[in-house]
Amino acid sequence: MTARVQRRGSFVEPADGEGPFVSFTDLFIGILFLFLILVAALMLMHQEAVQKQQAEVQMMKAEAERMSEQIREMQAKLDAVPKPKPDQPEFKLGIVFNIYQRAAGGNWTFSRTVRVFRAPTGVCINTVWMRSNLSVAWMPPVAEENIPTAAEREDLRSFKPCGISAAGDHWETSTETGNLKRVSKDLYSGTVVLHKSEGDARLEMQYRVVGVYDDYFR
Repeated sequence: MTARVQRRGSFVEPADGEGPFVSFTDLFIGILFLFLILVAALMLMHQEAVQKQQAEVQMMKAEAERMSEQIREMQAKLDAVPKPKPDQPEFKLGIVFNIYQRAAGGNWTFSRTVRVFRAPTGVCINTVWMRSNLSVAWMPPVAEENIPTAAEREDLRSFKPCGISAAGDHWETSTETGNLKRVSKDLYSGTVVLHKSEGDARLEMQYRVVGVYDDYFR
């Protein structure tokens, strides 16, 4: 009986103003503690994400450098492979001159300006840049068999050796035959025979050099 009374006397009654529930201060401190834990967790997660992103960037940089190195090696191998020769030769401008002509006892008249393109293989292409109407007035009508056709495609792809050189020029066609000599650095001089329907006509001809761009013609 005495022991039971003593156990009952050990119960502590709450002080004045305190109830059986947790106080508001304790709840606020608990919530603040949880908030701090949450902030710390978010900071750790953010730091981990940043580190992961940096690691991925470093891996991408390393991969890009590796691929760049492979590209440089492949380019070096491609550069070392001998390049195939083109089907057509490479032409460069060689000489430009104005052509003047005159009949016996007449005056010199401008005929045309010619540009000669030469390839290292020794073949040439002559192109007319400016032409006087007088230079073609004497030429006979072009026969149908002289007009290139599709069947002559391969012949049109070929080139002829240069007729003009540093020493002179010579040509022979169905309409004219010419022979000129280089008399000075800036002048070719000679004659040309025009094959007209009424008979051949002889003219004096000059190449007055405008510019030389290839040592072959110097």
